Amino acid sequence: VSTVFFYNLSVESGDFDVIRRSLSRLTGDRRIQLVLVAFCFGALIEGIAGFGAPVAITAAMLVGLGFEPIMAASLALIANTAPVAFGSLGIPVTTLGGLLAPMLGHDTQATTQALSAMVGRQLPLFSLVIPAYLVVLYAGWRRMIEVWPAVFMAGATFAIGQFTVSNFVGPELTDVLGALISLASVALLLRVWQPAEEFTEGARLAVAPVGPRDTGSRVIRAYATYGVLI
Repeated sequence: VSTVFFYNLSVESGDFDVIRRSLSRLTGDRRIQLVLVAFCFGALIEGIAGFGAPVAITAAMLVGLGFEPIMAASLALIANTAPVAFGSLGIPVTTLGGLLAPMLGHDTQATTQALSAMVGRQLPLFSLVIPAYLVVLYAGWRRMIEVWPAVFMAGATFAIGQFTVSNFVGPELTDVLGALISLASVALLLRVWQPAEEFTEGARLAVAPVGPRDTGSRVIRAYATYGVLI
């Protein structure tokens, strides 16, 4: 209920459109937009809300950027593979830790941290692969190679963040911090690098108009909603 309320609030206030426009201005290439929205931003929503919200929200954002709806939903589901094990604020891991600790006769916090560390050592391998897999499904292997710096940056930084936070901090903020690091890293990369050829094919819908440029303060205010939540 809280997640749907928060999403509706961001739509009614215009924050959702501001965030969508800010992400689309980073690049017009659909492959990189897919990685930014479905993988990076989707992981952030998974860490904050979970329970299907990241797929619904990122699919809606992709449709707003011109992606065909069924394709957008399918790709959003696949992108959610990387962060979903930690779920909303680490609930799957903390719940399992709370259930296992009495059976093992161990401290709940220690058991949860051990589980978090083990998941955090296995999942980064998938996090490295998922962005590339997304782009291959969407545009093909050759088209993925053309944007490998962005694909690698998104997967590697999220995997490093995921490993570090899960092992040394805990499961609660693993997805949130990993996603923020990944999103910021790709955004910084796009300031110094862009693909040689902008790919705008692969969807049946026209590219949605970006609209007027939002002021810096308006963009900060839109993202600040999520910042306060985090």
